Amino acid sequence: MNFGSLNIKGAGGVGKASEVKELRRKFNLSFIAIQETQFRDLPVSKIRRFWDNSDFEFSKVDADGRSGGLLSLWNSGVFKKEMEIKNQNFLLIKGRIVGDNEDLVIVNVYGSTNQANRRRLWEELLAAKNSINGNWIMLGDFNEVRVSEDRLNSHFDANGALCFNNFISSGGLQEYNMGGMKYTFLSGDGSNLSKIDRVLVCGNFMGRWPNASLLALNRSISDHSPLILTTVNNSFGPSPFRIFSSWFELEGFDEAVKKGIMATCDSNFKDEVVAVKLKAIKEELKKWRKEKREHDEKALSEAQNKLKELDTLVETRALSNEELSTWHESKRKIKEWENTAAMDLQQKSRIRWIGLGDENTSYFHAIVNSHIARNKISGLWIGGIWVTDPGWAQEISKN
Repeated sequence: MNFGSLNIKGAGGVGKASEVKELRRKFNLSFIAIQETQFRDLPVSKIRRFWDNSDFEFSKVDADGRSGGLLSLWNSGVFKKEMEIKNQNFLLIKGRIVGDNEDLVIVNVYGSTNQANRRRLWEELLAAKNSINGNWIMLGDFNEVRVSEDRLNSHFDANGALCFNNFISSGGLQEYNMGGMKYTFLSGDGSNLSKIDRVLVCGNFMGRWPNASLLALNRSISDHSPLILTTVNNSFGPSPFRIFSSWFELEGFDEAVKKGIMATCDSNFKDEVVAVKLKAIKEELKKWRKEKREHDEKALSEAQNKLKELDTLVETRALSNEELSTWHESKRKIKEWENTAAMDLQQKSRIRWIGLGDENTSYFHAIVNSHIARNKISGLWIGGIWVTDPGWAQEISKN
């Protein structure tokens, strides 16, 4: 099930309904959350323009004068509503995906521009979440940021961000990495940017769709970016390779990387050149690591044998200065090998815990899914086009 969200800044604007309809078609959206309709009584005739000829249902919250207004639309063949809660700043729809036994709670959010009202909204949403079971997703214009980096040339309210982050933490909510635009709102004069539109999901939602991708599109019909959350798993392939932190300090590592970087590629496509070089680096590191391991194991064996020999000898007579020097050098080599092995073992244990850890705890699953969501490549910008299908990416690169 794919979700779309947009602060439309007036549902009656020319071309806005057709643009939303096109987004619905292009991204196969089953649920669309619209904020700031700015209609006290949005007629059904206008609502129908936001959808195509297929069956759909909707729910709305009227604007307070020309301020606010919420509209949620969904494919009635995909999602079945069971209940709803209406508030001036949020529209909650609870139901189930057709053929699914789990409840899904979808909240269309429009945060007030007044800080006190926003804080009250966080309390109301938190109370609703604690009382209604299901997989939760909140999407819309929250009118608040989480960190100072979410704003550019605009005032950052640390207290407001703290309250917002406390709400997210208390609700057990998480975010997917957002592709596309970095900021979701651009002021009318084109000077201020901020990330105030977002999608928040509960741990169970992310656990079910850890590979979902979030995309912020260009601002074409509003000063807000449309947000698209798709649960389709698009894989652009695995990470090229992994290395151990201890390798950075070892002799020959830098040279192996440099050899890989110097690999030639005749392709005119930069992404293909990068891929070739990464593969070459991987092969050089594998070759270097094999030679380094054989050398280290041989040196370790010699040091252990020499140390054993001297330990036996010291029980019969005093060691000479040369023998003492060899004894200290052998212990140093063994200690260095043990320290390196301990570093690698620690890194391996973290990787193994992520893969196999305490599988019976919800905390384990939350950590795993957070790693998946954070590291996922949602798509690629190619020639000004956001591509989420790996097959399309290859075709576009060839052309």
